[in-house]
Amino acid sequence: MEIKGYTLHGDYYLADDIIPNKTWKEACEIKKEITLPNGKKVIARVLSKEELETIPLEERGISENGHWWYWTSTPSPDVDDDAWTVYSDGSFYNGGVTDSIGIINGSDLGGARLGFKNPF
Repeated sequence: MEIKGYTLHGDYYLADDIIPNKTWKEACEIKKEITLPNGKKVIARVLSKEELETIPLEERGISENGHWWYWTSTPSPDVDDDAWTVYSDGSFYNGGVTDSIGIINGSDLGGARLGFKNPF
């Protein structure tokens, strides 16, 4: 089913764009109610690393509109101030939750990408 602003990848709909310039904590707090074409409502949120791992590598990356990474909701098990991010090629990386807001040399390159499990 087509949902404006979201594309089905595996079992999850992912936003076609990211919300730029968000720290990990800010990103994890974002929730957006989406009304589906059948009238049902779902909540889009930042997905976990585990959820995103079910999506093929080449489908979970994003490199449009100047963005090339986004947060997962999963903190690093090793370092208190790191969390998992997804790069444009779909690979995962531990990023700094306190200082990574998606701005490098004045360009916003990352942020929050919302998604939800396919409800159909």
